[in-house]
Amino acid sequence: MTSINRCYLPITLGIILSLAGCMQTGKNDQTPKEAVSTAPEANEPPLPFVPGSWTLVVLPDTQTYCSQYPGMFDLQTLWVVDNKDKYNIVYVLQNGDITDYNTSLEWQRADRALGRLDGVVPYAIVTGNHDYGTKGNLAKDRSTFINDYFPPSRFKNCPTFGGTMIDGRIENNYHLFEAGSTKWLIIGLEWGLRDQTLQWANQILQKYPDRRAFIVTHAYLYSDSTRYDWKTKGSEQKWNPHSYGTAGGVNDGQEIWDKLVKKNENVFMVINGHVCNDGLGFLTSTTDHGNKVYQMLADFQTRPLGGTSWLRLLEFLPDGKTIQVKTYCPLYEKYETGPESQFVIKYNL
Repeated sequence: MTSINRCYLPITLGIILSLAGCMQTGKNDQTPKEAVSTAPEANEPPLPFVPGSWTLVVLPDTQTYCSQYPGMFDLQTLWVVDNKDKYNIVYVLQNGDITDYNTSLEWQRADRALGRLDGVVPYAIVTGNHDYGTKGNLAKDRSTFINDYFPPSRFKNCPTFGGTMIDGRIENNYHLFEAGSTKWLIIGLEWGLRDQTLQWANQILQKYPDRRAFIVTHAYLYSDSTRYDWKTKGSEQKWNPHSYGTAGGVNDGQEIWDKLVKKNENVFMVINGHVCNDGLGFLTSTTDHGNKVYQMLADFQTRPLGGTSWLRLLEFLPDGKTIQVKTYCPLYEKYETGPESQFVIKYNL
């Protein structure tokens, strides 16, 4: 039996006892992933942390933690704080569906979990479809409590926080930081991007042409490692933003690629959640300018306990051209080493 991390046992014991039994589902399409330079088998050991590296932590789809298993969310951010120095964690990215039903209680739990990072590790958040509307009417409109708990003013003392598209609203935001002798830009974008959001994001990318950009949004890459594309595939890809009827209009993954990503040579990576199935996907594409963009799906919500605290680690090695992608579970203190969970990206800026 896999042992539980005893350091966090008081937080997780009650949650374990109420295990929901929600198991990971398999995916039907086994389309090979692109641009993965190594694909270790599931029984291979975890890739070792290389001294001098710096790390981004991705917290995918925390929705079920906020509605049923809040200790899992607490566990994730406690792990980040405890390992900030060990792994040189410079930023945390939450890729939407922070909550399950956009309720005050769920936002309070998210506030508590993410609040541990305030003043310790900078973080960026975006909205998912579950962060809008009410239970039974999710994502039909764009009403959300996110700004009651995470207004832009909450981030004003963080030196890496750049600003937002709309004053007083955090749904679309950007961040500026330096790591590994490179200047970086994070742009966090709302669920079902509106056209005006894409225009704003283009402006931010053009404002900082000397920075390599991460784009974080909720729905972009599907679990078959192709972009969401309503025009071509329609409902063949489940949960496309166009199927929700969200107010103000939406853009899916292919539209985001066409209208934003491929037009800007400083885009480096796009990260999203949202997609169940096995919740994993990876794609490398080349823009109109000839630069490669690495697109990554990570979503663990269908696993037991709403995700069992699994998170994604991106370790940028000191050589300035290698990323070790890892998938780690703080609860069981173990890595998942299958070819879609642990791999290496080779890049040139």
